Amino acid sequence: MKLLQFIPFALSIAAPALAQWGGGWDFGGFGGGFGGGFGGNNNGGAVTGNTNGGIDDQSGESIRIMPMGDSITFGIGETGGYRKYLYSDLTKQGYKIDMVGPEGSSRATENGITFDDNHAGYSGYTIKNGLEFFRGLEGNGSLYDVLKLKHSVKLAKPDIILLIIGTNDMSGNHSTQSCTNDLHDLLDYVIGEMPSHCTIFLSSIPDLQTNNAQNVLSYNEAVKKVVSEYQGKGKNVRFADIHGCMNGMADMSSDKVHPSGSGYKKMGDYFATVVDSFIKENPDFRGTSSSNKATTTKATTPTTGNTTCSAKITSQGYKCCSASCVVVYTDNDGDWGVENNQWCGCGKGATVCTGAQGYPCCKTAKTVYYEDADGKWSVENDDWCLIPN
Repeated sequence: MKLLQFIPFALSIAAPALAQWGGGWDFGGFGGGFGGGFGGNNNGGAVTGNTNGGIDDQSGESIRIMPMGDSITFGIGETGGYRKYLYSDLTKQGYKIDMVGPEGSSRATENGITFDDNHAGYSGYTIKNGLEFFRGLEGNGSLYDVLKLKHSVKLAKPDIILLIIGTNDMSGNHSTQSCTNDLHDLLDYVIGEMPSHCTIFLSSIPDLQTNNAQNVLSYNEAVKKVVSEYQGKGKNVRFADIHGCMNGMADMSSDKVHPSGSGYKKMGDYFATVVDSFIKENPDFRGTSSSNKATTTKATTPTTGNTTCSAKITSQGYKCCSASCVVVYTDNDGDWGVENNQWCGCGKGATVCTGAQGYPCCKTAKTVYYEDADGKWSVENDDWCLIPN
């Protein structure tokens, strides 16, 4: 969908329909390079082969950690930010670590530390706010949108996700309630994409400029409540307290937004302790990602009518879709569909619709709001979708 064609159309035609959405607009994915690259954006480019592999060949034993968030995850002010200290600490303890994500590279060096630089950190990004798309022209956007555009979580197959997000929402004076709603949307999406054994550590954020102190306090309390809600639902979500591990503004840089070198080190050391404790509490967790070891587990027995989907998909713990499966994504593992907000495998005879620009095919929607080279677009579940031919 062409960005310049879409904007006036959206405002003049689709806006009345979109205005009914409770969650606001969601334009993640339009504009091609939105996730990594309008004019000099320091967030990197599109997905390459970065999502797999660390410094050494660690296939079969490595623990896949996905750092996720905004510029604090990216590491503004110091290459690699906290991530290099995390990697260094854990490897010194004997762990084989594979940092995963669509950005960075598998090898980088800073402050004498050589580390795996893959991540999903984006400078200037908020949690999820459709109107932030227009700020994308200046290099900003939302984490929800870019993860969805790049299929980042599904491709990375993380064992552990370290999620720090919300600083830009606080700087933008977004309400605590809107941030809470956005966190729910983000977590729901990530949980639906990640392997079933993966655990998310959702963290509090560090202090900001003095006039944002109350906003940060309120937001961090909201983060704790969100974590408790998901734990109550049996989800693999835990709280991490980055705010508590730092010495307030004393560990922030001169811009009063990003950590200083000492602040990043405290963050890395803290996360290393969190990950180490978690693994020791769960001794069978290390190397459990089926994508990183020879498959010895029998394929999951499908509970639907479709019994012909790829064994490579079911061996990862995913089920086969129903007989009415629609293919929305294809990779080396096979044809993927989405049912009940979960990935599943499509078998022979499935309707093929690959979607476009990170958006899925419509399941029932037929109203055409826009048509371009990708096809006919409609709206379903508060999001754009491509109508199957």
